Amino acid sequence: MKLKKIALGAAALALVACSEAQKPVAKVAAITPNSTDDQKFAYMLGAQFGIQNFSNLPMRTGLGIDEDVVVQAFRDVIGNFNDSTVKVQLIPDSLAAVSGRIQQNMQMRYIKTRPDTSVTKGMTDEQIRAYADSLEKAQPITEAPAVKNEAVKLGADASEQQKYSYLIGVQFGNQFYNIGRQFQTEFDADYFVLGVRDAGKKVRDTTFTMVLPDDTLKAVGNRYTEKMKTIRDEMVKKQQVEEEKLKAEVASLRGDTLANGMPAKMNFKVKATGITTKDEDLSAYAGKPLMMFYFSATCGHCAHAAPQILEIAKAFAPKGLTTVSVASGGNNKPGIRRFIDDAKFDETINVVWDETRQFGELYSDGYVPKVYLVNPDGTYKQYVAFEREKDDLKKEIEELLNGKNVEWKIEVKPAADSAKAPEAKPETKPAKAKAKK
Repeated sequence: MKLKKIALGAAALALVACSEAQKPVAKVAAITPNSTDDQKFAYMLGAQFGIQNFSNLPMRTGLGIDEDVVVQAFRDVIGNFNDSTVKVQLIPDSLAAVSGRIQQNMQMRYIKTRPDTSVTKGMTDEQIRAYADSLEKAQPITEAPAVKNEAVKLGADASEQQKYSYLIGVQFGNQFYNIGRQFQTEFDADYFVLGVRDAGKKVRDTTFTMVLPDDTLKAVGNRYTEKMKTIRDEMVKKQQVEEEKLKAEVASLRGDTLANGMPAKMNFKVKATGITTKDEDLSAYAGKPLMMFYFSATCGHCAHAAPQILEIAKAFAPKGLTTVSVASGGNNKPGIRRFIDDAKFDETINVVWDETRQFGELYSDGYVPKVYLVNPDGTYKQYVAFEREKDDLKKEIEELLNGKNVEWKIEVKPAADSAKAPEAKPETKPAKAKAKK
């Protein structure tokens, strides 16, 4: 899965009770003549996100959007990015289920707006469009609740409208955070919320005047478009320098190579930052039967494979198998810890981070997930398609623990015929963010 792409997905934990009295959320942000461009840009994003969604989605979904719930979900997600103890109120499975139901409902509503040809026979194109519009407007819409500017806690009896609104807020939060990462900064979430709130007012009352007029918002957007071009140019140059430096660093670690150019042995002097351990390299795992799981915290295939890796690790740990998971260099510590929590990793699996990218440079082609089964002498076998190869992996772990070294029979194909395993997804090198750890 490409790490560079903005993920619009969801985050962590469960529904909580909602019987408490809610306190108003103080508006701390305000656009003034002294407001910075970053504050104006955050406001612009909130205004754009709000107007697009509050204007268009109710007609398409049949559900008015609960603005207070959207804002709460946004704050929950941003809070979780900055502090993993802050929990999002709907688990990913719940959010995915809500999304699926809404998509189904949207499809059904769309079908109902398609005019029957027996009715439109003889109509002009303009008349057909007008008739289709009338069918669309005739469909019922559950009105959005009145905006109270209050904090929200979803309970077990949360309505579909609340859950859907929460999903939108989660998407807002993920998008806003990742836009900040692209600009290598941390935009002020309060100004984004201010933009969302003003967008809601504008949709409810077309006479409402936004604090920043359209031409100002457009000018801010243009400045940040140019800024992004500059950042990307600088990133390309920086990455080229870093890649040359990395290649020089790992040259002495590579040793003898296999037919495909990869190192013939696992070099345990490779640097690794401990996440669940205090490791600074891989030396603690040398000289023993070892399974290694190379993953990215933002990779869906990795998330799917992780619980199965844990199951295999737990099954063979009593027989002498050691397991270590290596997070790819494009991750950050909060993201890795969320991945660990979601996968329910325990003490059976040690987790380290390829912060220096040495492991990835030596043992990966930039695609994740990958599994390695390592013999005590450091020779190893790489598994690039876990789902397809997991039965072979289990069999060969059993043999390894019984004293038979695993063998990697490499078939080097001509470049024109080679192909990536469909399960593996590419790892890229995103810009570093100033997000709080």
